[in-house]
Amino acid sequence: MFKVVFDTNVIVSAALYEKSLPALLLSLGLEDKVKFFVSPAFLNEYEAVLKRPRFKLGQKQITELMGKINRKALIVTPTKRLKILKADEPDNRVLECAIIAKADFIITGNKRHFPFEEFKGSKIVTPREFINSISEL
Repeated sequence: MFKVVFDTNVIVSAALYEKSLPALLLSLGLEDKVKFFVSPAFLNEYEAVLKRPRFKLGQKQITELMGKINRKALIVTPTKRLKILKADEPDNRVLECAIIAKADFIITGNKRHFPFEEFKGSKIVTPREFINSISEL
């Protein structure tokens, strides 16, 4: 079973668009089809971003989604803080989580924030690239 870390933008897209590829990927994690890893810092970021007024998500919807993620995701606690990515500093939390989880994939909608294709064994892919790579197996 693949081990994955979802960047915050994938979670937000899944929340906003029920019939989207990010929503499908999140459902794979929530249905135990992939092992989905988060860190405490990541959970805080997911929730903070989902609450941004521009997304117009209701508190009930956010609470339900965060509840599902808390029940299904495997929580890891990174031991060191990275300062590798400069463009979007919180993306370092993605790398920290992926290292400790030994993730196969980091799935992000913002590949440009990650200036490498792989990081310590974790392939950095878009939702589409992830689906394409697992469908080839």
